[in-house]
Amino acid sequence: MQSLTSIETIKTSWNGIRSILSPAQFRRTLWVIFFSTGIATLDIIGLGSMVPVLMLAIDHSFLEKSSKLRAIYDFCGFHTEPAFLIFLILVILLFFILKTMLALWLYRYSRRTAASVAESLSSLSYSWAFQHNTFDSISRDGLGFRDTVVFTPYYFVSGVYMPFINLMGESAVIFMLTLVFTLYQPLAFLLIVGLLGTAFFLVNRYTRNRIARLGEAGSTSRDKALQSIDFGLSGFTDIKTHGVESFFLSRMLSHFREFAGNGIKAIHYQLIPSRINEVVALVGIIILVIYAYFFSDENIGKVRVLAALFVIAVFRLIPAANRMLQSLMHLRMNGYTVQNLKAITAENAKHESVSDFSKSIAIKDIHYKYPRQEQDVLSGVSMSFHRGEVIGLQGASGSGKTTLVKVLLGFTNPDSGEILVDDKVIEPTTNRFPLFGYMGQDPYIINGTVAENISFGLEPGKSEEQRMKECLALAAFQVSGFQGDLLHLQVGENGSMLSEGQKQRLVLAREIYRDVPVLILDEPSSALDSDTQRDLIKGLALLKSRGKTMLIIAHRPEMYEICDQVWLLNNGRLSTHHT
Repeated sequence: MQSLTSIETIKTSWNGIRSILSPAQFRRTLWVIFFSTGIATLDIIGLGSMVPVLMLAIDHSFLEKSSKLRAIYDFCGFHTEPAFLIFLILVILLFFILKTMLALWLYRYSRRTAASVAESLSSLSYSWAFQHNTFDSISRDGLGFRDTVVFTPYYFVSGVYMPFINLMGESAVIFMLTLVFTLYQPLAFLLIVGLLGTAFFLVNRYTRNRIARLGEAGSTSRDKALQSIDFGLSGFTDIKTHGVESFFLSRMLSHFREFAGNGIKAIHYQLIPSRINEVVALVGIIILVIYAYFFSDENIGKVRVLAALFVIAVFRLIPAANRMLQSLMHLRMNGYTVQNLKAITAENAKHESVSDFSKSIAIKDIHYKYPRQEQDVLSGVSMSFHRGEVIGLQGASGSGKTTLVKVLLGFTNPDSGEILVDDKVIEPTTNRFPLFGYMGQDPYIINGTVAENISFGLEPGKSEEQRMKECLALAAFQVSGFQGDLLHLQVGENGSMLSEGQKQRLVLAREIYRDVPVLILDEPSSALDSDTQRDLIKGLALLKSRGKTMLIIAHRPEMYEICDQVWLLNNGRLSTHHT
């Protein structure tokens, strides 16, 4: 893994923020950095104003020595030094209160900006995950929603975006304090910068590679730990039935142990700067004492000024250096999120979509084989169907019928070949789902009512109950013994209160309700008895009479009674005959 210097890390983070954020978000970010720098300037003014007050408190002749203080004293018409001192203290106190209020407002503004950025990136990542994942990638790696949609945007904002803003603000503090010290007391500058610079270099050198490796390793182990506990209802019941909770617990803990260990180690690394800089502060004080006592020929007043400046440095400069180092550590640890999100935001352009056809849909010379297999499951497959036709797709189990359908839907990208709609080639990235409705062999049921499963994602109040009931009838959905309104029936997690056949028919009702141009049914009668299958065929025949285009995969020959033609898939090739 390439090791980046501090400058390279800052530059990479800045370029990442510019490319990932929208123009409006970037402008708000610039305002946050601008105000952060302004508050840093006020910090310096406030701390600088404390020096003459301290000198006035410990040196009763200081008012006579300072022409500026004397001018303020005379202008305000003071007659006693104690009253003037109290006045200065109150002015400084009011200044710090106003500065603190401004800083709190900035924290609120930057917090809202950061939350808006996180939400926006999560939204983009959610859409990207659906647009760019295929059935093959999901089968291999899972959809990765937790990491892509939740953790990556969050760790970018908390580990790159906000630390970068903090880094800019603290850099401004260090720059201005250094400038003040250089102009006012070069010796203090050499002392502080020499010590802090050495400490900064050593800590940065020690942690630079380690902290970046911890970030990437933590991301990988976190994802594995989450995958290892993503059971679902069937996984939960099988694990409980076999009594193998300890095995799956051990597997999860092996990844969690690595994730937690990396995270805790990273926290410890972030504590190093404060400990090192404590030593720096002590060494600085010791050097200052030795200088003042043994080597200084200056008067006591100048030594006191030097001491006051150093105290201010310890009060503000060293914490600023601590936060700079911690921000750099965060940037390195979470740098991987920049590359991930740049890929997502760069491909955020809307993809083409196809929602209807007037003549035909064709599959042309499709070749496909599963990874790590030599033989094609689809070998030069070509077929077409016209609007209003009902097509059957027949073949033995494992012959590739479902695979062919997933190629048509865009779930799986073929090794070669084309999909054409009205003689126009459809690109792999084209959204085809407004064109197709699909009932697969593994029906997805949400934990809710029958109505919620039919409307499936529609906002409440936008569904039509009467049409839902017609769709249930067409799908031959029924529940024996239930006396109430079927639309209000609770179906349980993943349809646990329904049979497999009822789940299939509920999903079929959902797809009929969508009323898209083409309805694809993969084994719609596999879990049905003969009477229910007969009712289902009647419903599909009624859909056919209304002009619905359908593609039906089935093992039972009765399902092909309504088909205009049936294609046979055998040894990766298609042949057809009219019914």
